[in-house]
Amino acid sequence: MRPSPGRPYRVPGGERLNSNVQLYKWIWGIPIGVFLLRCLFQGLIFPWELSGDEAQYWDWTRHPALSYYTKGPGVTWFITATTTLFGDNILGIRIGSFLFHAIAGIAVGSIALQISGNDRKVVLTTVLAYQFLLGYQIAGSLMTVDMMMVSGWSVATWATIRVVQMARSGDSVTFHLCLIGAAMGFSFLAKYTALLGLLGLLIGVWPNKALIKSARGYKAGICGAALSFSLGMLPVILWNATRGWPTVEHLLGHLHVPGGDSGTTSWLEYDPLWTLQFALQLLGLAGPILGYLLLRGAVAALERGSSTKADLRIPLWSALPVMGFYLLVSLKGPTEGNWIVGAYAPLLPLGMLWLSQHHSLFTQKILLLLIAIRGTLTGGLLLLLMAVAPSLNSGLQSLGLKPLPLHRVAGHSLFAEQLQQIAIDEKLESAPIICNYYDKTALLAYYLPGKPTVFCASVTLGSRPSAYDDFKETIFPAPRFSGQTVILVGSTIEAWQHALAPEEIKELGILEQRGRPRSVFRAKLGRFEKSAG
Repeated sequence: MRPSPGRPYRVPGGERLNSNVQLYKWIWGIPIGVFLLRCLFQGLIFPWELSGDEAQYWDWTRHPALSYYTKGPGVTWFITATTTLFGDNILGIRIGSFLFHAIAGIAVGSIALQISGNDRKVVLTTVLAYQFLLGYQIAGSLMTVDMMMVSGWSVATWATIRVVQMARSGDSVTFHLCLIGAAMGFSFLAKYTALLGLLGLLIGVWPNKALIKSARGYKAGICGAALSFSLGMLPVILWNATRGWPTVEHLLGHLHVPGGDSGTTSWLEYDPLWTLQFALQLLGLAGPILGYLLLRGAVAALERGSSTKADLRIPLWSALPVMGFYLLVSLKGPTEGNWIVGAYAPLLPLGMLWLSQHHSLFTQKILLLLIAIRGTLTGGLLLLLMAVAPSLNSGLQSLGLKPLPLHRVAGHSLFAEQLQQIAIDEKLESAPIICNYYDKTALLAYYLPGKPTVFCASVTLGSRPSAYDDFKETIFPAPRFSGQTVILVGSTIEAWQHALAPEEIKELGILEQRGRPRSVFRAKLGRFEKSAG
């Protein structure tokens, strides 16, 4: 069949092929573009200083282990790799989070492609809405456990949808089953909340279990999935098994139940504000309008009940267990906003699908415009934060408004510089530095000249344990400190006297860090018979 003169020859299915190519350009191009912008602006031109948690994960790289007291080893291992390549600078530490943010964005766009039947509007709005989601804008800017967990969780959700689709079409499911196990194992290495994501995927796919079991490549795939997920769990299990399961104690402490490493809360002590706070976190961390759309998309999928297609049921259930679990936790105590970040990624495509099916074009444009304005402003602010925030904060304060909390990612190097000057003035340059809390310990370890080992006395002062209580090099107190003159940072002179009973102690000054006064003391320690660990 020849084309008519002057008219191009149309290949059957060509329009659909071209459309899919364009969709994949959006799905891959936008996240990669944002990744490059982050590297340029947040990594090189306007880098923030490290947050306390980031400094902690960096400091852990100097103490290689299969796992750590509060978290799995994933982020620390990744920081080890990236700082080996790029150095112990901000880009070297944070590039992993920039990358995880991009991977999750590609996975979320791919989920939208699958559940919408290649609907251009749903795919594009999902890809953009992901970039505008406030919680991910923040999490993607900091090298913490959240973005690594979300990236694996999102990939596993997409792979689970593909398993059902490929089983229907008679294709082999081996690769995608293996990918589910590997992605969830990867997530688990970052944050144990990933187990709730795996539970949700199993529930979501359960009605299709017979179809999947009969699919080509099922046996090899399920064995590969089990093996790869087990490999992700193995380091954490081995580390805990040799230490009496301290991670379980820490997690129980977050739940305020007996057996944890902090106080318990009775059900009778319930405060309704805890649950209200949880609801506000759920909406606010997404951005209010976007949060509403995500919840409406979830409700719409739930309302279909058993008639809900697997393509929609899987992302829905990927999110529900983590939301339900932390709703229950809010009955025992206050929650933290980042605990539920895993739920947003699978719900985004459902929210955009619901918007396209249940609202007029005019309403869609208005809502999306509002989301885009807020998302562009916050995204641009985060990229240029160190350049614009001082002027912005001055303007906010002149209007009587609360300034941006820059103290979390600024001022730490100045704090370390001032502490170093005190040490020089007191001729204590080589004296051990002991802090009252883990974040100050880690930040000083990073920002002090020479990046020395800094010690943490949180347990001695009556607070929860930290990873510093596990490392042989950082255990405090210990016999090797007996009779030494040290610098103490934070807390009060009364607290140090009660905890350490030093032979001498003297206040050297008060510095400011994270917007709060930090007392600095010189102390000569007494005798320690044994290590705290």
